[in-house]
Amino acid sequence: MFTKTFASIIAVLPFVAQAQAKVWDVTVGGSAGLVYTPPFVNAAVNDTVHFTFNAKNHTVTQSSFDAPCSPLLGGVNTGFNFPVDPSATSGFPTFDILVQNTEPFWIHCEQTGHCPMGMVFAINPPATGNTFDAFKAKALALAPASSTDGTMTATTIKAADPTKKSSAKWSKRSLMRQY
Repeated sequence: MFTKTFASIIAVLPFVAQAQAKVWDVTVGGSAGLVYTPPFVNAAVNDTVHFTFNAKNHTVTQSSFDAPCSPLLGGVNTGFNFPVDPSATSGFPTFDILVQNTEPFWIHCEQTGHCPMGMVFAINPPATGNTFDAFKAKALALAPASSTDGTMTATTIKAADPTKKSSAKWSKRSLMRQY
């Protein structure tokens, strides 16, 4: 009896763990402007971060804390594959990231000018040190200075960590990514 009951419990455990996984809904752009809403989530392993792309053309592009507006070589990058008509009210494309660990995961929008205007997101940012607010401040610091004398300023952005790799699988209107 004990062996049969124990085996049944073991067989059910994977389903219980899977049932407890959470889906974190994140809006990309939309009426809130050039933001991800919410700006960060604290996800557990096996949780899914579900991005819904709203009006215009935004990306979910992985970066690093030190280079918030530079794509991470081999990192997650939806590219500009989800343009949404400004008059659309439904049928928004989506992109999912399946969380595989609790390390910080930094994201920005690659559309010209969006990241330096603060369009950044994080999964599991630390509460101290390299916090979400510090990450966003680094992105905002990359915004070009305004000038009244007609001059332009060039900005050099350090490349992200080239040692990190990732892969992605596409479906018709969505993308699922594991990290």
